[in-house]
Amino acid sequence: MSTSVYLDHASAVPLSEPARRALVAALDAFGDPLHHHAEGRAARRLLEEARAQIAEALGAQPDEIVFTSGGTESVTLGIWGGVRPIRELGDRVVASAVEHPAVGGVLHTLETDGLTSVLVPVDEHGEVDLDALAAEVRKPGTLLASIQHANHETGTLQPIAEAARLCREAGVLFHTDACQTVGRLPVDVSALPVDLLSLSAHKFGGPPGIGALYVRRGVPLAAYPCGDDRERRRRAGMENVPGAAAMAAALAAALEDSGDQAARQWGLTARLRERLAEIPGVAVHGHRTHRVPHLVCFSVVDVDVEVLAMALDERGFSIGVGSTCSGAPAEPSPVLERMGLPGHPSFRVGVGRGTTEADLERFVDTLTALVADLRRIHHASEGAMSRYLPEQG
Repeated sequence: MSTSVYLDHASAVPLSEPARRALVAALDAFGDPLHHHAEGRAARRLLEEARAQIAEALGAQPDEIVFTSGGTESVTLGIWGGVRPIRELGDRVVASAVEHPAVGGVLHTLETDGLTSVLVPVDEHGEVDLDALAAEVRKPGTLLASIQHANHETGTLQPIAEAARLCREAGVLFHTDACQTVGRLPVDVSALPVDLLSLSAHKFGGPPGIGALYVRRGVPLAAYPCGDDRERRRRAGMENVPGAAAMAAALAAALEDSGDQAARQWGLTARLRERLAEIPGVAVHGHRTHRVPHLVCFSVVDVDVEVLAMALDERGFSIGVGSTCSGAPAEPSPVLERMGLPGHPSFRVGVGRGTTEADLERFVDTLTALVADLRRIHHASEGAMSRYLPEQG
């Protein structure tokens, strides 16, 4: 079997060595940070050091950072928690049509509570229509808008600075899911007019099960889950101190050379997009230039998606298949459908620090051969079946 090549860095990044060291060192901080004995104080000290490091990396203040269990909870806390304190002021929430399923889930929950959610359309590249967004956030009763920083499936970057400005002018809270960008691209909340921003550690080399939500000072936030006084009464449950320490170390390490990594990965994915487009029946999706550097989305027609995915895996290539966070790879991508494209399942390649040009060349060569073989088998089986079909006319 060929050497394994991991190409799913958009989903999860391997634990970085600085994060691993911080995680192991912090495992001895078993005390409850809410308690005032020696063990609790030691845990609290580590937790607040991590909070300060993450805040500095984002251009925020430490008291604006809330630790969560990951990106999904950060999104839920940002949207649900942002809407609840101002519920009496309106009943509308706005989002782009291509948000992560975490956003769709919390919007559905809000709808069961009597709110209305409105999806703003995107173009064929996946960019949100700013004129449509402006029209929606100016409507009476609009409480919050959520527009992701970069799409989780296509990698298209959204104009969040402009979107956030439109919301601020309309007096509407603005949340952004920045899980695909923090640690990879500059994200400075002191320069962006965002109110709420979600991030997840395992996207930039931290451990799974830890994330954070930036909450701009002065923005009220209802706790979710609730039940105790942790995280300044914004999120209940004992804090994951080792996870927070490792997350802070991972983010610091990622930002040390993020510019160089972004440039290198941009070159890799630009070449990959060109090579993929040369394969008959393969379509590359997402904006060609307004995109994150590490992610490429494509679809393939006239092949069994699950068979192709298994064949790639058997040959040592780990890539994302199907709608992200979905267990059904053969289902059409809702993101592509809402971009006005044919409803095909999608594939996602995410490059990382260890990815080389040779890795991607070998991947494309393998993919090209597999697609040709699967189409040949498909057409041969269709021909065999046609012999048993009754003649027409």
